[in-house]
Amino acid sequence: MISRVFPDVVWHAETPILRTAPAPLFLLSKLVRDSGFKVVLTGEGADEILGGYDIFKEVKIREFCRRNPDSAWRPLLLRRLYPYLPAIQEQPAGHLARFFQVDGTAPGPLASHMPRWRMTAGIKNLFSASAQAQLLSRAIFSDILNRLTESYAAWKPFIQAQYLEANCLLPGYILSSQGDRMAMAHSVEGRFPFLDPRVVEFAAHLPVRLKMKVLCEKYLLRRCADGLIPASIRDRTKQPYRAPDGQCFLDPALDYVNDLLSPDGIRRYGVFDPGAVGRLLAKFRAGKAIGARDNMALVGVVSTQLLAHQFLHSPKGPPSNADSRRTEAVRH
Repeated sequence: MISRVFPDVVWHAETPILRTAPAPLFLLSKLVRDSGFKVVLTGEGADEILGGYDIFKEVKIREFCRRNPDSAWRPLLLRRLYPYLPAIQEQPAGHLARFFQVDGTAPGPLASHMPRWRMTAGIKNLFSASAQAQLLSRAIFSDILNRLTESYAAWKPFIQAQYLEANCLLPGYILSSQGDRMAMAHSVEGRFPFLDPRVVEFAAHLPVRLKMKVLCEKYLLRRCADGLIPASIRDRTKQPYRAPDGQCFLDPALDYVNDLLSPDGIRRYGVFDPGAVGRLLAKFRAGKAIGARDNMALVGVVSTQLLAHQFLHSPKGPPSNADSRRTEAVRH
């Protein structure tokens, strides 16, 4: 189902995406519209302003390890991060310490997001020589540092992480590619109570201990839910929904994938290197793909190739909902 609607998802997102998560939101918004509703309330923003992500747990663990470098708790605490990602849980303690920057190195101003950004940066190895040459002149991290507010350096690391999350991921991805664009594809309007300016201002003045108590995320919101929802739901650890990623595109019957990821299809737009993409596909087909890094890379390639085809090669309107028509359009 995800691979079937993915061309429509990319058409409405109008940007490359690294995860297939917008596809379920696309399908859900269609269900909402088919059920006769035009406006929905959603919870976007709660995790950003009230400390709901594992990336904020990373910050607290990193600070604990910095203050207690010889603590025997350090390896155990790192296992508390991303329990739903087997590829991380299977790593040895030393690798986790390096990946999450608790190996004694001094954390920089972007420390909270560097593990994620470095992992995502692996997709650059798939770019063609010409694309890589153009990227050499871009100092991405310097650009981010130059955009930081003057008071940023004085903030606690937890608040810095919230700021980066709210400025780098929330607007362009959570609220746009995965949110508003998927809802409005079916003329459904999303409303975001947690992003009401008064709620955001209130959350900004909360001490960190009320956002995350030890490693209990969104602590104050959980307490506010006392008596409103069952304790089994209120007190459980946050579990993100995870749509299948790279594996979705391995079906041999997916003609649009076969065309766009073929060596000729890759050369057609010049963004990626055919050999590098071929090796990534072979890795998936052999069952040797490694976690989020490889999944994001393959989804990024598929979405970029679709975007180039839809808006450069054949800009004739959104893809048809009929699979046969979409396949024929991609072929030509």
